[in-house]
Amino acid sequence: MKKLLALPLMAATLALASCFGEEPLNTECDIEKASIHVDDVEAVFYNDFDSTKVVLYDADSIGFFVRPRAEVGSVPLHLHVTPGAIIFRIDNNLELPFVNGSNVDFSTEAPHYFRVYSEDRMWHRDYKVCVVHDIDPTFGHKFFRFDFNSNYALYDPSKPLDAKGNYFVWTETDSMIVADFFGSESWKCGNPGFKLSKSSAKPLDYPSIPAYGEGPDGTDCVKLETKDTGAFGNMVDMRIASGSLFSGYFDVTNALKNARKATQFGLPFKHKPSMFRVWLKCEIGEKFQDKAGKPVEGVIDEPDAYVVVYRNRDEQGGQVLLDGDDVLSSPYIIGMARLAHNYTADGRDQIGNNPIHGVTSEWQLFELPVVYTEELDQDILANNGYSMIIGFASSWQGAYFTGAIGTKLWIDNIEIECEY
Repeated sequence: MKKLLALPLMAATLALASCFGEEPLNTECDIEKASIHVDDVEAVFYNDFDSTKVVLYDADSIGFFVRPRAEVGSVPLHLHVTPGAIIFRIDNNLELPFVNGSNVDFSTEAPHYFRVYSEDRMWHRDYKVCVVHDIDPTFGHKFFRFDFNSNYALYDPSKPLDAKGNYFVWTETDSMIVADFFGSESWKCGNPGFKLSKSSAKPLDYPSIPAYGEGPDGTDCVKLETKDTGAFGNMVDMRIASGSLFSGYFDVTNALKNARKATQFGLPFKHKPSMFRVWLKCEIGEKFQDKAGKPVEGVIDEPDAYVVVYRNRDEQGGQVLLDGDDVLSSPYIIGMARLAHNYTADGRDQIGNNPIHGVTSEWQLFELPVVYTEELDQDILANNGYSMIIGFASSWQGAYFTGAIGTKLWIDNIEIECEY
């Protein structure tokens, strides 16, 4: 939870509560879930589950993704908040009490602003809620390029560059690409999880950082590095953190319980990717270690890069969202482009001492065709039934906390070419 305002009497209030033996009031002020009710769900949303949004801890914007020509109008909005918290609408800088289930006018994409106060009234968070209309794929991109030159910033820009516990995030600045792929989302990485294990780290000490002027064309790029998570990481049996960058979501509230489940991959996509191009270079760390932190002789670490296309609904119409356990093995995957690695006979990854992907310490352009196991269903495609993942990791087995500390992967000028 990100707390934005503290009143000076917090410590005294908690002390008095303990003297009288009372349970301290809740200090959390998060919206955990948001939903809107419409009479004709299919006319507005692609899926029933699109009308409900689970709000991640670091989000301050809640967007409901609707069909291109959907008319939403004035509809009931429900905001599920942390226990004891109260909600206000912000209108012309005035706080107006909000009753859950009240109608909110979503006839345009103009955002509505809300403020949530914690039960103890010492903290608050501000949110904006809006609808986001999908674009007609006829007018969308068939070629996507991401260059990372100016689309990064500190998570908390009010803190100086050397502030502990701050880290970099990446957004997409091309408005058409945002509408066609990212929606209201940005690139995700494991930096928020690293903060839990090593809160003393400064922004440039995190696993995923910008590299100023280090790209193949002399512009900025992204640098991923496998890092030691320190004493706390050892205590929770998560001794390394692979640098990562991907399209999807990262649920930091679940990062220590189940890191692979906390990493959720993919965003809806209305095109058929045919080619994945990216400039890469890497340096491999000296000692490959297992999850217990013990060196594994003869094993060489490797980076990873891939594009995955998968069906995002199951046979019953439920949502499918791949995570760190099945991002490369789910039965819902229908297309993939990936750096070549060592595989067992049945196609599973194996740790080997003969890397064959070809990434070296010199910049190289990799062109990886997307190979499909089945043709895309046009009806499923038109109804947002496929998602695409773009993913990178400095250590390809890093999700299992194995790899070599110091392995680095530089990424720049990603291109996704689509057949349609």
